[in-house]
Parts: sequence; structure tokens; C-alpha cells
Amino acid sequence: MSGIPLQTGIIYGPILSRRLGRSLGINLLSVKQKVCSFDCLYCQYGQANPINPLQVEEGFPRIDEILTEVEKALKKPRTIEYLTLSGNGEPTLHPDFPEIVDNLITLRNRLRPSAKLAIFSNASRVDDPHVLSALKLLDWPMMKLDAGDEQSFHAINRPEQSVVFDDIVNGLKRIPNLIIQSLLFDGEISNVRGEAFKAWVRKIIMINPHEVHIYGVERPPADRRVERVQPYKLQKIAADLRTDYNLPIKAFC
Repeated sequence: MSGIPLQTGIIYGPILSRRLGRSLGINLLSVKQKVCSFDCLYCQYGQANPINPLQVEEGFPRIDEILTEVEKALKKPRTIEYLTLSGNGEPTLHPDFPEIVDNLITLRNRLRPSAKLAIFSNASRVDDPHVLSALKLLDWPMMKLDAGDEQSFHAINRPEQSVVFDDIVNGLKRIPNLIIQSLLFDGEISNVRGEAFKAWVRKIIMINPHEVHIYGVERPPADRRVERVQPYKLQKIAADLRTDYNLPIKAFC
């Protein structure tokens, strides 16, 4: 099934984000198709074959094109609190991702020094030392972790076969100011109850992030078997985990 429309350019927004306020989106990926190393059950962009992170090379905007569009956006007289790397899939798949981050920081410091640089990432490339070094430079590295074990990871995120769950977990532990983002859902496959939920909690405790953000399905998911977790239940999960494990967790409903 199809999902919501893809972003049609490099820049979108600023949008009003629940977590980031006025956020300027930066799409480093193709405008023709979803480019991702996962094929998550719930993806808002619909289903697509996951891509090998080491084999994708074409279809990306050039560095100079990205910087030109970002500079034009930053020069406009409007409020921008965050520059957010996101877009039509997984931003770290861009082959020049580390260089892009370096240049965006320079540009941000010159034109909008008060703005923060963030990313929404599925964390599939945290085992790459160059990508990891770039992620460490970001103000808000928001990295996906929907599962606590290999079986749940493959059932929920359906990664490209070269992506290894333990490599993701080990890489996440090395990112300062890490924010883990987890989409919790129920249904035939679920990460909100039973052993799958317990395993996720154990991994969160082991990684010890700066914050954990949990949220539910808001847009039509790729797979109709995905059932939305009601806001009151998300709030209760967050409250229980704060009480039981002193986790810095927030529910966004």
C-alpha cells in the first residue's frame, strides 16, 4: 500500500514539531522514492525494499545543492529553532553525510547560531566510524530503537540483511546526548506487551540515553495490522518506567 507523499525537495517547512518547535526539514535523499535501510511495518511513506547502506550511491542531491537551499532558507526572516535532517528515508545513507554535517554546522553557526541541529535516524549506520563521528556533533541525535531483541527487530523494522541489531545497540551507547525514539504499537506484532516489551526496556536501560521519546502511530501505517496505542496508555508506560527505573522518558501523544 502507498503512504503519505514524499518530500518534493531538499527543504521543507519550517513545520511546527511536537518535539522540536519550529523545525526546518532537510531532505538529503531522492525525491522520487523512499531511500531506507529499513522497511518498518508502520512507515508513513509506505512499503519499499530496504537498501544496503554500503551499495547506495546514486540519486542523492549534491552537497553544494543542499547547502545552497539551506542557506536560502536560513536567510529568510522567520523563526527556526531546529535544522532537522530527515526526509524521504534514512539521512545517513547519503554517501557524503559526514561532510554535509560539517558544512551545515558551519552554515548554522554563521547564519543562525541559536538554532540546534537534529536528526531523525534509524541508527542503521552507527557502526560506521565516520557516520558515528558526525552523529556525535549533532545537538539532538534522535535515533530509532523500536525493539529489544533480534527477533522483534526483524519483525518490526524489517532491515536490509547486512544490518546487525547488536551493532546498532553498541553504536548507540557511544553517542553523547543520545535521544532514543521508539514507536510503540500493538496488534498481531507488538512491542508494547509481553517479552518484546520487556526486552525493549532492558535495552533502553543498558544503553542509558539522555532521553527516551515514545509515541504512537499518527498517520496511516504501511501495514494495516499495526494497531495504535492510545495516548493514555503511552502516558502510563512513561510514568511507570520513570517510577520503576528512573528512565528519562517522555510520551508524545
